[in-house]
Amino acid sequence: MTHASSDVCAIILNWNGADTTIDCIRALDAHCNIPVVVIDNASKDDSVQRLQQFLNDSAGPDVKMIEEQASVSYDTPHQRVLIVNGGNYGYAGGNNVGIDYAVRAGYRYIWLLNNDVEVEAGALEALRATLDESPQCGFAASVLVYSDRPQVVQCVGGGKLFPWLGKSKLLGKNLARQDLAASGLNNPDYLMGACLLVRREVIEEAGMMDPRYFMYSEEVDWQRRAAVHGWFGKVALNSFARHGDSGSTKGRSHLFHYYRNRAAIMYNKRFHSQACTTFSALALAAITVLQNRNSAKNIRFGIKGITEGLAFKWR
Repeated sequence: MTHASSDVCAIILNWNGADTTIDCIRALDAHCNIPVVVIDNASKDDSVQRLQQFLNDSAGPDVKMIEEQASVSYDTPHQRVLIVNGGNYGYAGGNNVGIDYAVRAGYRYIWLLNNDVEVEAGALEALRATLDESPQCGFAASVLVYSDRPQVVQCVGGGKLFPWLGKSKLLGKNLARQDLAASGLNNPDYLMGACLLVRREVIEEAGMMDPRYFMYSEEVDWQRRAAVHGWFGKVALNSFARHGDSGSTKGRSHLFHYYRNRAAIMYNKRFHSQACTTFSALALAAITVLQNRNSAKNIRFGIKGITEGLAFKWR
């Protein structure tokens, strides 16, 4: 049975991943009858054509495809919207195009979903119930489980921050799902953006994510800025979404180390002391070298990310 709602809009960012995005939408359709906005972040493959075909086939006549330039003034809601960005703006910049449209179209809740997430039955209802527990709860996150091992927790909604190390740690990683309720793990420092429901009032008061991060730390920054306005986030412990494993450093590219390190230092420069920023840069450099002893390229790009983060100026 699907849950029909016209005040919630799901936003899915695509970049060269039409198959994965289509699987994400199919899982939504199986459990939630809600509008979906897909943002294509200037894919280099045939994603746009394939997504347009799928949306037309699955949603009937209520499908709108818009170029990014036209989307900035468009405010009509549709069951399916495909916005094609003129460039790759990263996670924050890409999603912001969809968030901006969804707010103008009048949705009360914005549901951010990574395209490699497949929601389980009841996920949306549990997220909404969590927001409804307090008028100042602005963010609600699902528990992520492994897509190939759904009885094992990947992350209890978010993680713990270690600013002096420039690192974070996922909460409850590899916990047995059956032990979740008794674990007491429901108070992370930040919520992950992979399956995150947000009130529109948060966006109206605190703005959208900061695209200058490009990738990583943007949802942490967003929640920190929203907290100034009294908003907090909470994990919906009975909302589940299946997600690919992004927790291992194995197979991670040089660009991961570059963007991850750059974002961590940028975040510390914005919210922590100069001493913390300097110490974290040294710690992160040592960690990067130790974790990538067999990859000079990863080390080189990881160090580059740190130096660019230190050179970045918040204005």
